[in-house]
Amino acid sequence: MHFVVPFAALLLFGLEFKKALPISLLALIPDVDALFLVHRSLSHSIVVMLIVVAPFLLLAYKFKPKFSGYAMLAFMAAASHSVLDVFGGFTPLLWPLYNYSMWIKAGLGVYISSSPSVTSSAQLFLEPVRFELFRGLDAPLFTGEGLILSLVLLSPVLLKACRVVWSRIRLNWSFF
Repeated sequence: MHFVVPFAALLLFGLEFKKALPISLLALIPDVDALFLVHRSLSHSIVVMLIVVAPFLLLAYKFKPKFSGYAMLAFMAAASHSVLDVFGGFTPLLWPLYNYSMWIKAGLGVYISSSPSVTSSAQLFLEPVRFELFRGLDAPLFTGEGLILSLVLLSPVLLKACRVVWSRIRLNWSFF
C-alpha cells in the first residue's frame, strides 16, 4: 500500500509512469527504521521528514526550479507512508513537536432495512512516543485487503502495459 497509493495518485495527477515510479518508491523509505530494529520511529515523523527534505527543496527551487515540483511530490509520497500508518497503529506523526504517537480508527457503515441508516465513527488514540528496540519484526508484506486494493489500483497501468506489449508483438509479427 505504501508504494501503490502514491503511485496511483501520481498517475492520476498526470505524471508519466517513468517519473511516478521512482517517486513512489521513496514512500518506502520511512520503513528503513526496521533495519535498525525499531519500527514507526522518528523516520515516520512528518516533521523529521520535512527537516531532512527542506534543504533539498530549497536547493532545487534555487538552482533547478523545474525539479522543485518533483522534490515536493517526493516529500508528499514519503509523507503518505506515515499518514497511512496512522490509520493502522500508533505513529509518531508530529514528533518531536508533539510527543505522542497517534492512531486514528475511522469507519463508515450502512444499515439497509425498511429505514436505512448511515453511521460513522472516528476515534483518535494517543500514547507517549516510545522508540523501543525489538528482537524481530513479523509483518506481512501484503494483507488480503492490501493485495486486492493494490491490484485494483494498478490494473489500469498493467492493462495499458499489456496493450503496449501486445501491439509491439503484433507489429513484429507483421514483418514476417
